[in-house]
Amino acid sequence: MTPKIPRKYRNFLFALVMSFNTSLIVSATIISLHTQSYAQFAKVWLPSFAIAWPLVLVAILIIAPLVNKLLNLFVEDH
Repeated sequence: MTPKIPRKYRNFLFALVMSFNTSLIVSATIISLHTQSYAQFAKVWLPSFAIAWPLVLVAILIIAPLVNKLLNLFVEDH
């Protein structure tokens, strides 16, 4: 059996995977709506994604704990 990653890294790994997928989907969608060809899309998308991913990662790392605290005020505990 493959060893698992320690639980202390869970929040960071969640933010890493979530930010990757969010940046990928949003940047690809917006750029595809504003480009005329695949060549133009390919030229613009990767640099845009490279900027978006770290920004979204930092945003999730900062915002997610605040959202969780806010939701704790409104959502029942078990």
